[in-house]
Amino acid sequence: MIFKWLKKLFGLYDSSPTEIPANGELKPSASKSLYDELDKRKEHVKQNRDKLKQSPIDWYSLNTPSLKDELQTRVFSPRKFENIPSLQTLKDDRLRKEAHELKEQEEKVKLLLDKLETFIAQQKLQDAKQIMDVITHEIVRTKEPSIRRRYIFLQKSLAELERKLEHERLVRLAEEQKRKEEEERKKREREEKERIENEKRIAEERRQRQQEADRLAEEARKKEQAELAERKRLEVLTTERKENWFAFKQVLDNNGIQYLYHFTDRRNIPSIKLHGGLFSWHYCKKNNITIPCQGGDYDSQELDKKYGLEDYVRLSFCNDHPMAYRLQQSGSDIVILKIEVDVALLKGTLFSDINAADKLHTHGGELDDLKRVNFNATKRNYVRKDDDDFKPHQAEVMVKTFVPKKYIVNLDNF
Repeated sequence: MIFKWLKKLFGLYDSSPTEIPANGELKPSASKSLYDELDKRKEHVKQNRDKLKQSPIDWYSLNTPSLKDELQTRVFSPRKFENIPSLQTLKDDRLRKEAHELKEQEEKVKLLLDKLETFIAQQKLQDAKQIMDVITHEIVRTKEPSIRRRYIFLQKSLAELERKLEHERLVRLAEEQKRKEEEERKKREREEKERIENEKRIAEERRQRQQEADRLAEEARKKEQAELAERKRLEVLTTERKENWFAFKQVLDNNGIQYLYHFTDRRNIPSIKLHGGLFSWHYCKKNNITIPCQGGDYDSQELDKKYGLEDYVRLSFCNDHPMAYRLQQSGSDIVILKIEVDVALLKGTLFSDINAADKLHTHGGELDDLKRVNFNATKRNYVRKDDDDFKPHQAEVMVKTFVPKKYIVNLDNF
C-alpha cells in the first residue's frame, strides 16, 4: 500500500499489475525495477528544480534561517514600487471630480429653486418663468431625489400660479364686462326715464304754450324787435366812422400802425367765433354771454366803472402787452389777435395815452387824444418796468361795445 501511495505521489503507474505474494513480500527483480524508476523520477524532479532556480529572482529574496535562528521571528519587507497611477486610481479621481462638480451643480440648483420659490410666493409670474427656464437647463445632471422632487413641486406650483393669475385675469375681465353691462343697463334705464320725462315735459309745455300762445307770441315779437334793434345798434357802432376819420387814418399811417392787438385766453376763441366777435365784459354780463376765461378781475372792472370804460373792448398798439405776460406767468394760454386798424376810425372809439386803468391816464375820442400816444414807445418790444417807455408802451384803443370778427385778421390762424 505504501508503494501504491508513492506511485500516486510521483505519478508512477504500472502498465501491468504487479503480483504480490500472499505473504506480502516482493520478488527481488520487481523491487529493483521499482527503485530504479523512483531514482529516475527523483532525478527528473531535481532537474526541473534546477531549471526553476535559473529564473531571475532579484525582486524577491528568501533567506533560510539557521537552526539557531529557527525560533526567531522574521518580518518580510516587500520592495517598494514607484507610485504609478493605475486605471482604478484615475477612475477614482475622475469620479471624485465629477462628484464635486455635481455637488456644486446641486447647490446652484438649490439657490435657483429658492429664488423660484420666492418669485412664486410674490406672484411674479414672468420672473418665475425666466428662472424656471434656467433651472430646467441646469437640473439635467442633478440626480439628487430631494432636489428633483422640489423642482417638480415648484414646477407644479408655477403652473398653479399661472392658472391662478389667468383665472384672476378672466375674473377681472368678467367683472369688468359685467360692470359695463350694468352701467349700460342703467344708462338705458336713465335714457328711457329721461325720454319719458321729456315726453311728459314736452306735453306739459305744449299744453302751457297752447294756453299762453298769445302771451308768448307777444313776448317773442318784442324780443325779436329788441334783438333787431340791438343788431342795428351794433351795426351802427361798427360801421359809423368819425366825421374826420381821414385825419385819424393819416396819423396812424404816418406812424406805421397797420394792426391793433387784443390778447385773450385760447379757451375764449370758440366763444368769440360763436358770438361773432369781441364784446365788452359789461355787455357779456348784461346779455348773459359766458366768458370761459375772463382776463380782468374785480378791481379792474371797478376801475373801468370809475372811468366809464366798462362797455369798451380794449385793444393795444403793441403785441407784447405786459398784462398778457403776467397772465402767461400765472398759467393762462394767451393768444394775440390781430385787429384791422379801421376800428380806430369808428365813431365811438376812444384813445388812451397809457393803460386806461392807470389813474394818471388821459383818454378821449378826439384827434388830439390819438396824437398824445407815444407811438415810438408802443413799437418797442419787451420794455422793462423801470423804463420811461413802460407806461406809454401800453397805450390803448377802446372800441365801443363790440369788435366784429370780420375785423379780426387771424381768428382762424392766430
